[in-house]
Amino acid sequence: MGYTTDFTGRVTIDPPLNAAEFDYLKRFADSRRFTRIDGPYALHEDGFRGPRIINYNQPPEGQPSLWCNFEPVSADGASLEWNGAEKFYDAEIWMQYLIDTFLKDDALLQNELCAPDPDRYYDPAFREFTFDHTVNGVIDAQGEDPDDTWQLIVRDNVVTRAENAASDA
Repeated sequence: MGYTTDFTGRVTIDPPLNAAEFDYLKRFADSRRFTRIDGPYALHEDGFRGPRIINYNQPPEGQPSLWCNFEPVSADGASLEWNGAEKFYDAEIWMQYLIDTFLKDDALLQNELCAPDPDRYYDPAFREFTFDHTVNGVIDAQGEDPDDTWQLIVRDNVVTRAENAASDA
């Protein structure tokens, strides 16, 4: 059940992610994004059950769905792409979330770390986040319906979606 969209291409990150950023964003993409007492940055590395879970089937506020399937893939930390997981929804919203929260100058997390919420979990990796990245690129999308083609376009950290478009590459 559900709808599958395949994504081809990647966006570049300049300057490239450092090791801490790469590691956290990889773990973030590998974790189900559910509502926890610890807040939206906590990962489910401690399992899916326990007193810290509020709702296993509801994403944290500000996150559009239960899975973010964009992750860093190149060892140099210079790009993000779809990790191949099926049923990836809200791709353009997720891309903008990653940029606005973790990557760009004046990112949400950058500002939050100036006055941390004592009830939220902040990964130790955040101490090494630089918040100085610019993201650019085009990712082609092809849904199950043959006419469902579009592009996720990122220009200077701004994400747009162009309907009924795909590159010839």
